[in-house]
Amino acid sequence: MIRKDYLAIVALTVFAFGCTSVQRTVEPDVVDVTLPAPADRVKAAVTKVLADDDYDVDWKDGSQLQAGYRDEQPSIWDWLVRGRLGVVRSKAEASVTPETDQSSRLRLQISSEGKQTMFQGWGPTAPQVPQSAENKLRLIKNELKIVQATYTTETFYGSYGLKP
Repeated sequence: MIRKDYLAIVALTVFAFGCTSVQRTVEPDVVDVTLPAPADRVKAAVTKVLADDDYDVDWKDGSQLQAGYRDEQPSIWDWLVRGRLGVVRSKAEASVTPETDQSSRLRLQISSEGKQTMFQGWGPTAPQVPQSAENKLRLIKNELKIVQATYTTETFYGSYGLKP
């Protein structure tokens, strides 16, 4: 005879392992904005920002960009880190279309995948903050010199009379 407490432990274990395998869907991080700059300047800024962050930048059709996975850990052990250990990898897609001669539409999409152990497969995950689409947009605006607010010593330290 199986005792009731053993049966309860087995049922609880099966329930616990069954709940941990539930996958949640994660959508790519997308930004779709109109920038007050010509399309060639926006493409140059996107290229610089993504290339500085170790993406392979390759424009297709003059307005579509599909960058491969960025180099997350530059070292001699990259093959081991990418293939076996727990990391997050991300890739970028962008499209720049001119709206007028002085404004362009930018659509930037960052997709991230992650895994925790060498035996687990890659699965979609939320992008880390430095690789988020909002952060990339901020860097692109900085490159284009379209910053919403300028920080000075006065605005940073406030009106307390503190000096750096």
